Amino acid sequence: MRIGTAASARVLHRRCSERLPARRVSGRRPSNLGVFVLDVVYLLGIIAVFVLVGLIARGVEKL
Repeated sequence: MRIGTAASARVLHRRCSERLPARRVSGRRPSNLGVFVLDVVYLLGIIAVFVLVGLIARGVEKL
């Protein structure tokens, strides 16, 4: 049995709205601070990997 387009849109909207988090009441846009912090963590991780590789290479060179 097929249902109409309007009925399927209502079902889809009801299913999606149950999964979505509640909207903010204040109307302000959420800050991107979390994204910035994540970028800094990735950058520090990459620098740490390069330093570690450099230290290992220097240790192997002394052998």
